[in-house]
Amino acid sequence: MNLEITEQLDPVFETMGLLYVSYQPESYLQKSIGELDTFGLNGEAFYNKHLKFMEKYTTTFSRHRIVNKQAEFFFNDEDGVFFNLLHELLSQNPEWFTSLASITEKTLRDTILIAVKEMETMQNHSFGESALVSFQSLDEIIGFLNESPLKEAVKWKLMTLLQHPHRHLITLTEAVSTNLPAYEKACQAVEKPLSRLLATYTQAFGRQQDEHYIKLVRQLSDKQVIVHPALITPLALIMLSTRCYYGLLIHLMPNASKNQEDSRELMLLRMKALADNSKLQILASLKVNPKYNLEIADQLGLTAATISHHMNVLLACKMVRVEKNNGRVYYHLDSENLQELISDLQQFLL
Repeated sequence: MNLEITEQLDPVFETMGLLYVSYQPESYLQKSIGELDTFGLNGEAFYNKHLKFMEKYTTTFSRHRIVNKQAEFFFNDEDGVFFNLLHELLSQNPEWFTSLASITEKTLRDTILIAVKEMETMQNHSFGESALVSFQSLDEIIGFLNESPLKEAVKWKLMTLLQHPHRHLITLTEAVSTNLPAYEKACQAVEKPLSRLLATYTQAFGRQQDEHYIKLVRQLSDKQVIVHPALITPLALIMLSTRCYYGLLIHLMPNASKNQEDSRELMLLRMKALADNSKLQILASLKVNPKYNLEIADQLGLTAATISHHMNVLLACKMVRVEKNNGRVYYHLDSENLQELISDLQQFLL
């Protein structure tokens, strides 16, 4: 598998994200701080120190955006599940912006349903080849959605989209296309910090400094993968089947390094992870033997989504590692980094 590292933001990905934020700015702020708190950081302090300029990015876009009432259907989505599906679909299918009219409704339905299936598969951390999904009737589609673990509100939106995919996707692609100039204005408003961040990103990949991320992408995909820098999701690592988005502020997260302050912050993050009973139980379970997501969920009596959330934190803290086997991703204890934590504690306290 080859990685193609791009040095420019993806306009479609950024504009979709900016549109979503523009419909619920307060929710975006609260979620950002909440996610930082989850990783053991002081979310509000971190946001005020490092993410304040993002307000200029989002508010400039909001001032210049063109409002489309019909597009509210896509962006008024509080938990973000339906929007994330659309975000992935447009990012993975850029040809829809120029040739949507030539694509049959059946092909569009199949593409959407495959994306739904892949989303569930990714949530369960089973990364084999996706089975082809093709339904001939509305009843078959309803049956497929009824068996899905998605919330009823998401199923309703999906059903609405699947009934008239051409009409709705034309509305969505037009909403994104007409707001590309607003995205460009937003980029100009944060030109200086954005240029610095892009330079840091380019240097990091040029020197392969984030070996952890590069290794993870290579382990989880057998395809040609394009990596884009991402500003609208500045602290996220988003992995789709053929595209990945690398948050431009990832380097601000504590990491294992020779820098004493960074190492101490990482030690604190790891200690906070260990203080959470569920994460501690997960690590104890992995000590016995490697497991995939659903095995851990069944053993601990938690949902697959909850386990995925915990695993994201443990991966970020480098306390677990992944290996792919027979189409599934198995989690292993990262013994080397756990031993590093013990050594850091000894050095710090004894």
